[in-house]
Amino acid sequence: MRTWKKFILSVLIIAGPFLLAAAATQINLATQVKGLLAIANGGTGTGATLTGLVRGNAAAMTASELSGDCTTSGSNAITCTKVNSTTIPVNASPDQTLVTSASATGSWASIPNCTSGALQYATATHTFSCGAFLSGTFADAEVPVGTINGVNATFTLAHTVSPAASLKLFLNGQELIAGGTDYTLATATITMVAAPKTGDVLIAFYRF
Repeated sequence: MRTWKKFILSVLIIAGPFLLAAAATQINLATQVKGLLAIANGGTGTGATLTGLVRGNAAAMTASELSGDCTTSGSNAITCTKVNSTTIPVNASPDQTLVTSASATGSWASIPNCTSGALQYATATHTFSCGAFLSGTFADAEVPVGTINGVNATFTLAHTVSPAASLKLFLNGQELIAGGTDYTLATATITMVAAPKTGDVLIAFYRF
């Protein structure tokens, strides 16, 4: 009798794990589970079909939400906005750069190929264009024509100054002030407020 008890006990010890494993049944999530599986339990928390990029948090996931300044749609297209929430459009042609208006609304501006001029940007129209290089000839250390004798106050330059503000006039190395303080300029004629004295040196630098 004792031998049979030992035999039965040995069989239970050996076969026990297999009997327990055979008792485990897998659950069919498609047919045996009802309702929504919460995010905390590994689900999505929503019955909607999720497409595109999704964001997960404590609430149900959504298919049209993206953290930050971007949103996405079911077509997987991402739309980003500026900090001020204005939409940045898609550029329609190559060689464009993004510019902003006075209200900081983003738009694209075409960049021309300036082969013989300088690239310019107009803040009024938010457009690029090709402008001419600044031109002009410089006169350096020119001695104005006129007698320096303490009496004569009128001197003439070899060219009409253009622009007038480019004229730098020096008397004995000291720059003089235009506009009637030390002299006035009319085209190419300099009229001194005080006539230079004999021995003084008058030289001019300007564009024309």
